[in-house]
Amino acid sequence: MSGARRREFRCRDDLVINYEVCGSGGQPVVFLHGFGAALSTWDDIRDLLPRGGHRFIFLDLKGFGRSSRPDDGAYGPADHAAILLAFLEAENLAGSVLVGHSLGGGIALLAWLAARSRGKEELIGGLVLIDAAAYLSRLPPVFRLIRIPLLGWAILNLLPVSLMVRYVLFRIYHDRRSVTPARIARYVSVYGSRESARVLAGSARQLIPGNLAEITASYRQIDLPVLIIWGEDDPIIRADSGRRLHRDIPRSRLEVFSRCGHNPHEEKPAETAAAVAAFLADFFHTPH
Repeated sequence: MSGARRREFRCRDDLVINYEVCGSGGQPVVFLHGFGAALSTWDDIRDLLPRGGHRFIFLDLKGFGRSSRPDDGAYGPADHAAILLAFLEAENLAGSVLVGHSLGGGIALLAWLAARSRGKEELIGGLVLIDAAAYLSRLPPVFRLIRIPLLGWAILNLLPVSLMVRYVLFRIYHDRRSVTPARIARYVSVYGSRESARVLAGSARQLIPGNLAEITASYRQIDLPVLIIWGEDDPIIRADSGRRLHRDIPRSRLEVFSRCGHNPHEEKPAETAAAVAAFLADFFHTPH
């Protein structure tokens, strides 16, 4: 999407969140990437999104992309959700639609729960959850390995980054032809420093909230418009999780894309953008 403007949100002295803004409409739509990614994960759908009436905001989560990587050990989903709410409040983004992929989807859900508990429900107007980390599921082998302190350090610091990225993308995409050099390069840039390795290892160890059962039980209380998008062939978070989430959230709609893995916004960008556009048009009175 042409005309993107890069900005920074200073959460504290040692923590600056990088983000980009496209469009100048009244409806804010905030995109949250998944584990090991950055705001560039949305590059394939940016130009396919509807241009009228929206302000699209793409965040680099703490520790990823161009955002700060403080050595504070606070890289759990709840930590990210707290930063997100501070960002929405400071930037006057009430009524935002949160679009979260994988870990980003889990963060979006936690942000809603935290906003409700603080009496700040007005900050979030809707959710788009893409192959979201919503329930307890078995971590992929790479995640399990990098959670082990010494082994994780060796994997992240000694293996060629491009080799690791290629392996992970082959694992999570349904169609390996989607693993293009451009997409590999997109992810390599996220892993390119010792600080990145530290963040990845620390984040992997904190992926599962200690109160997950309490969190999942609260999904039935979500009273927002919610769009759930899933890849039918997701090997990381199975499509049954998407169907369960649809059953648990009363006002949700579900779109499942066949022959698609864990990243619908990269494997099926046109279909993903169309589903998001229709959702915004139906619930937020913005044009397709």
